[in-house]
Amino acid sequence: MFFKLQSPRPILGEEARASSPLKKQSFLSLPSTRRLRRFRQLVFHTTLLALLPIAASLGACSRQTSGGANPTPSGSVPVSGAAPRPKVEPLARELSEIPAGTLRAGSMPGSPGRIPELEAKNQDVELGPFRIDRLPYPNDPALPPLVGKSREEARRLCAERSARLCTELEWERACKGPKQDDFPSGVMWDPSCIASPKSCASGFDVLGLGTTAGEWVSSDVVLNDGKRLGVVRGAGKAAPTLDHRCASRSPTPAETESQDIGFRCCQGAPNAAVVSEPKQGPVFQKTKLTADELEKALALDPRGKSLARDIKFFREPDGANTVVSRGPGDKKGFELTVAPLLWSPSPGTQILLVTARSGESTSFVAAFHVVPGGSYRLASTFVLQGEPGPVALAYSPDIRPRVHFSTCWGCPGETGKALFRKPETVVIVQP
Repeated sequence: MFFKLQSPRPILGEEARASSPLKKQSFLSLPSTRRLRRFRQLVFHTTLLALLPIAASLGACSRQTSGGANPTPSGSVPVSGAAPRPKVEPLARELSEIPAGTLRAGSMPGSPGRIPELEAKNQDVELGPFRIDRLPYPNDPALPPLVGKSREEARRLCAERSARLCTELEWERACKGPKQDDFPSGVMWDPSCIASPKSCASGFDVLGLGTTAGEWVSSDVVLNDGKRLGVVRGAGKAAPTLDHRCASRSPTPAETESQDIGFRCCQGAPNAAVVSEPKQGPVFQKTKLTADELEKALALDPRGKSLARDIKFFREPDGANTVVSRGPGDKKGFELTVAPLLWSPSPGTQILLVTARSGESTSFVAAFHVVPGGSYRLASTFVLQGEPGPVALAYSPDIRPRVHFSTCWGCPGETGKALFRKPETVVIVQP
């Protein structure tokens, strides 16, 4: 039996060396026709490598201007260099009008930087209209942002202007704009926003949202240990790129006075909507999935396309019993199943684990992030070539971060693992 790890993939050089059966040969010892062909290949690859940075730059520009969903693959840092310029130059104490509408609060499961214990799963929230300072307090382009104030002091300074601190969902809507952008600079993060926050406009033309300092909001967050903290949105100059996402939340003691925290004020009736705090549900739950649904979910990702054909599930419970009977017969305190399994290794995270067969002799294990609307986003796959199965999942509610898979339970070399790694990554490996 041959196991092939699908994700993460090895680098090209390692993959080529591992798969090539040819012995090393001197270039000059090759026949003239082969030397010419090798020389042409070298020129082609050298030219291709020289053009890659240009192609990547053009691709980034096209994504920035398209206004579509962020296509950046999971695990990479989305950076661009073209933040929208302000429609008009800011004035002192100027307010931006934010219309009533739908905010897609939070972030997509599995997206880079997401902290599932804090961020909602793209939860649609209806918000009424409000007004927000176009710049951080004192909201004057001639003055630097005021930092180093506690949340209560920020609240008091807003009240002196017959205003209030924004709720965190109001702040997020002003940041994401009408196109539900990931960053205050648009679809991608523009590092120039740090040097020139007054030129970094969100889709609603609000400037410098959390680009050089985080900003107090009026909302609280209750952590898993029951502790209640204030919330800061945005991040300081030295923060990692992904901390500047509009959905990012930073639990912070309300009395904190930091040079990395400022604030801005809002006006109008405060919106009552709040972020739904993620809760820990059952760690494992069997679920139902059709072969068509699995094929569609696999086909959406390049890593899964080759498996998205002629899908067959293993029978429950016969498949699991077969896997156990092939070994010593001791389950070692684990439950075994060949049914699709919902796995919640931490609050706010839900993973769909599936074992199945593609074609006649290729079995696989796949892990998907469960996203709103009943759809799935591929996290990782592991292919068992030349293995018709069955393949069973072995789990224990007392072991949250790990699920085993096996074709022969208790047999050396016949078992692998799906490992959950914080903040929200799943890796499938064979020891």
